[in-house]
Amino acid sequence: MANWLTGVGYALSIVSVALLAWVAWPAPDEDRALAVAVVAGAALSVIGMAMRWAAHLIMHRKIEEDD
Repeated sequence: MANWLTGVGYALSIVSVALLAWVAWPAPDEDRALAVAVVAGAALSVIGMAMRWAAHLIMHRKIEEDD
């Protein structure tokens, strides 16, 4: 059950990052650097959450193996 809840929590975090990136997306006449920063920030955030989820699964499997 804890793995499921953790997964849902990370999925919700990814959706929130996407919503924040959507709101922060610059208008066509604004600087392109802002668009690059929004994409990079959102991508890094999602990658970080995926890495934390993978670490959680690995740790949980090790705990189950030790039992």
